[in-house]
Amino acid sequence: MRLRELQGALEETLFVGQAFKLGVFNQLYREPGTADELARSLGFDRRATWVMLEALVEMEYITKKDEEYSVPDEIVSRLVDEGGDEYEGDFWKFLLYLVNPWRTLSHVLTHGEPDPTSYSELDMKDFIRGMDSPWKKKIAPEVVNVCLEYSPKATTVADIGGAPGTLAREFSRKNIHTIIYDLPESLEVMERELSGIKNVSLQKGDATVSLPEGSYDIAFLGNICHGQSPEDNQKIITMCHQNLADNGIIAIFDNIRGESYLGATLALHMLTQSKRGNIYTRDEYIQWLDTAGFRDVEVRSLSDPAWQVIIAFK
Repeated sequence: MRLRELQGALEETLFVGQAFKLGVFNQLYREPGTADELARSLGFDRRATWVMLEALVEMEYITKKDEEYSVPDEIVSRLVDEGGDEYEGDFWKFLLYLVNPWRTLSHVLTHGEPDPTSYSELDMKDFIRGMDSPWKKKIAPEVVNVCLEYSPKATTVADIGGAPGTLAREFSRKNIHTIIYDLPESLEVMERELSGIKNVSLQKGDATVSLPEGSYDIAFLGNICHGQSPEDNQKIITMCHQNLADNGIIAIFDNIRGESYLGATLALHMLTQSKRGNIYTRDEYIQWLDTAGFRDVEVRSLSDPAWQVIIAFK
C-alpha cells in the first residue's frame, strides 16, 4: 500500500470508527438533520460536528442534501442494522481497541510477551460480537458443508470456543445438535440469544482444562488454536479424540502458516495478544493429531484462502 493510501485507510478506520462509537450513524439514521441539530442531540460542539460530517461525506459514509445529513443504505447495513449479515459495528469497535496492543510491539519484542497494560480497554462484548463478523457469516456455510462431507451422519457437534455462535447457527440449520463450549465470560455476551436457538445448547468451561462431557460426532475447533500454546493445542486435540464417538471427526478451522495469505501477519497480531499464541504449520497440526491418535488427516482450502479446514478421523 502506498503511503497516501495507508494514511487514508488509517484516517478512515480511526475517524469513522470513533464516529460510530459516539452514535453518529445511529442518530442520523433515526433523525437525518443538519450539523446544528446533530450537535444538539449528541451534546457536541457545533463547529467540530460540521467538520466531522463534511469529512464523513467526503469518505462516502454519509450523504448530504442541502444542509441535511443522512446515512445511505449501504452504511445502514454495515453500521446501523445490528441484526443484519453485513453488520460490522462490533468488529469496528474491537478494531479500535486493537490499535493499543499493536502499538506495543517494542515491549513485546523486548519481553517476548504482550504488554498487560494494553488490555485495559478490551471489551468482551465487542470482542465476542465482533467475531460474529460478516466474513465469518459468509464462509460459515462452506465450512459446515466441508465438515458434513466427512461426517454426513453427524447428529452432534461440540463447537469448542464457539461463543460468537456463527458456526453453531449453521450446524443448527442442518438439524444437528450443537454444544457451544466456551469460557463463562465469553458465553455471557451471547447467552440470551443463543440459548433460544433450536438445536443449540451452551456449556461453560475452559478448553485447556476439560471439554463437554459425553460423546459427539464432530469436535469443531474454530479459530481457537492460534490463540493457544503448542502444549495446550496438543492437550485440546487429545481430549477431542477421547470424547469423540467412534469414527467421529475433528475439524480445525484456522489459518495455516505458509498456506494462508494472512498467516505471518496474524502471527504478529497474536504476539501482541497472547503469551503463547501463534499461527501454526500443517506439519505441527499433523503432529498433534497423530500424537492424539487421529488418522487420515486432510487439509481443505476454502473459497477465501485466508483460512483452511483440517479434518481427521478418530
